[in-house]
Amino acid sequence: MVYRLVKALFVESCPACGGPTERGFCATCAEEFVRVADACPRCGLARPVAQCPRLQAPWHVELTAAPLSYAAPLDHYVHALKYRGSRPLGRAFALLLAPSLRGLQSSVDALVPVPLHRARLRERGYNQAREIARTLSRELRLPVLERGIVRCGLGTSQTGQTARERRASMARMFRVERALAGRRIAIVDDVVTTGATVNALAAELRAAGAQRCVVFAVARTPEPQARNV
Repeated sequence: MVYRLVKALFVESCPACGGPTERGFCATCAEEFVRVADACPRCGLARPVAQCPRLQAPWHVELTAAPLSYAAPLDHYVHALKYRGSRPLGRAFALLLAPSLRGLQSSVDALVPVPLHRARLRERGYNQAREIARTLSRELRLPVLERGIVRCGLGTSQTGQTARERRASMARMFRVERALAGRRIAIVDDVVTTGATVNALAAELRAAGAQRCVVFAVARTPEPQARNV
């Protein structure tokens, strides 16, 4: 009785349309997000993949689960989460992502959100990947590992960089100072663009003993050719 009363008094609003919703984005607004058609399980790009990123650079990620395409209108909300202080969108994105991961959590032991450099964290006030991971942790019943996993370089904005430039900027960007022997890790992020960030982190996690690394992300940036169609 009390639960129903509280639920009636505090109706959740969809972050897109403002209408009532059970959890996160309402079904109508969620339908507007473009899904990746026939995604490659390794790199997450829509098949056929014209230029597979796994053939252009070391690829330490075994699976990329990023069901949505980084395109309008989703890109607006990702930008709001990262740069406009819309922190609750982290939970909304996790609730959007979780159903696509239901068959994968049994092959994962823990979640690792892509860390922010401490200066960027002070500037932003929160880590958007951690906000997504916190809700995914509850939905998938998996622990979140953060202690001893740090971003040791601030770097520059990767917006507009080529895949090669992103890989160069991410070299030695992360440091893992904990034992992960035999652990199966899911790296959590908002968007996978070239894969440079998640692969740089996966390389360090594997060096610390992780058995395998996969990626759970909200969205995948399409190939440049696909964006020009």
